[in-house]
Amino acid sequence: MTRTVVITGAASGIGHATAAAFRDLGDAVFGLDVAPTVPDGVTYVECDVSSKAAVDAALARCAETGRIDVLANVAGVVQFGHVADITEAEWDRVHAIDLKGPFLTIQAALPHLLASRGCVVNVSSVAGNKPQPYAAAYAAAKGGLTMLTRSLALELSPHGVRVNAVCPGTVDTPIVSHVASIFPPDLDARVADRLLMMLPGPAITPAELASSIVYLASDAARMVTGTVLAFDGGM
Repeated sequence: MTRTVVITGAASGIGHATAAAFRDLGDAVFGLDVAPTVPDGVTYVECDVSSKAAVDAALARCAETGRIDVLANVAGVVQFGHVADITEAEWDRVHAIDLKGPFLTIQAALPHLLASRGCVVNVSSVAGNKPQPYAAAYAAAKGGLTMLTRSLALELSPHGVRVNAVCPGTVDTPIVSHVASIFPPDLDARVADRLLMMLPGPAITPAELASSIVYLASDAARMVTGTVLAFDGGM
């Protein structure tokens, strides 16, 4: 049976790699994003995940296959700066995409996931599990996503729907390569080390992280729910 897989943020980085990984398994993959640069063989659906109307329309389009089996919430943005300097607009944007977005997509997909006894994989962050300075908006949103994952895992487990999260550390993506340029100019070196600390070795690749998402969505993980998988090089 061909699964229908919905991935947000599929136009770049982790989402792009994840869409390609599910496509290579033979799944019918829908890539939701505001940009159309999804992998070949993936059906692009334009969607701003911060908009309920856009999410509802996009998930209805995906469900035209007759089912939704996997929802992977990968879309996200980062923000760093002194808490005194964070604007209301910046705070709202981070939370709208990183936390409200997954809530909206899960809610829209839920009737189909209940019917298929499917699963959700959220991409949270190490910042959602341990405090990080100068990342108040981002860490708060990802911490909320981590707890949303755990709460929904309990709520939906009796109905056969699994909900898990992957919490990456430093991943080699365009977003991460841009992070250093948005640190506060007076950032203490010790704080920078804490923000980017990993065990020695190269950064995580998007394809490596995608493999963990594929696993959590597989039958091999049928007994795994409410798990928040650290994929962070020892951070």
